Amino acid sequence: MSLPHYTQSRTSNNKWEPISPSLFELTLFTPNGDDTALLLDHVRSIGGLDLLNPVIEAIGQKSKFADRSFAGMPTQTFVDLTVVFSLNLNDANENFIYNSMRNWYKLQYDPATGEMGLKKDYTGSGIIVLYNRAGQIFRKVTVKDIFPTGNPASIDELNYDINEPAELTMVFRCDNCVDENVGEG
Repeated sequence: MSLPHYTQSRTSNNKWEPISPSLFELTLFTPNGDDTALLLDHVRSIGGLDLLNPVIEAIGQKSKFADRSFAGMPTQTFVDLTVVFSLNLNDANENFIYNSMRNWYKLQYDPATGEMGLKKDYTGSGIIVLYNRAGQIFRKVTVKDIFPTGNPASIDELNYDINEPAELTMVFRCDNCVDENVGEG
């Protein structure tokens, strides 16, 4: 039996793989020199990658009774990435992911002392890779000059009805990105 919806499909005939949003890694390089493998092990999700292609609004111009449209300017050139980390306690009973993020945040502003840092001292970088089921990278995004824009608040509510492990959600501002589609030819 020959099914035309299959036999006439280039994707089916070539056995092209779908993209899975769960096949990714984020390697963070913090200014404190935290263990990148340990941070990588606790990344659960990343959001905000759609902002790598900023919105360009159309702008208009009138000439007598005619309208002309042009591409405007980007509304923003930075990217805010939202990263969710799982939280665990190590053998010393330390909430090490929270501590790493809190120490990074304190390079910008230390709430205990009021001390504020310089951008050169509180920015880090990161590499996001997306890969296929065979582990081959098809997209690589290098984020430079990133820093946390919110305070690390790991457990805001204590509740007897919550049975899920705690997580930490951090938002990172990124001023400079290099987006490589490795498979482009």
